Amino acid sequence: MQVFNLRIEIRDFPINDYRLNEGDIEFRILSPSGHPYPDSGSTWRRLTLNEIVLHFRLNTIVSQWFTDKITGAQREECQRESADVA
Repeated sequence: MQVFNLRIEIRDFPINDYRLNEGDIEFRILSPSGHPYPDSGSTWRRLTLNEIVLHFRLNTIVSQWFTDKITGAQREECQRESADVA
């Protein structure tokens, strides 16, 4: 599976960086200039199920991005399988 990234940047605020990796949504925070913080906040970590559910309940851009990437990847896989059968 491919790795997909989503970066949410708002001027003068920390950057929220997300990636879809092997079916997991991972998250890290970067400084407003895009550099890692010296603490562990800038280390990639997998979102918990509760955090993912909250994104979907609030219909955030993260939940929309995740849905788009998962359905797009499934569509591509079905198309490849159909081509293999033909």
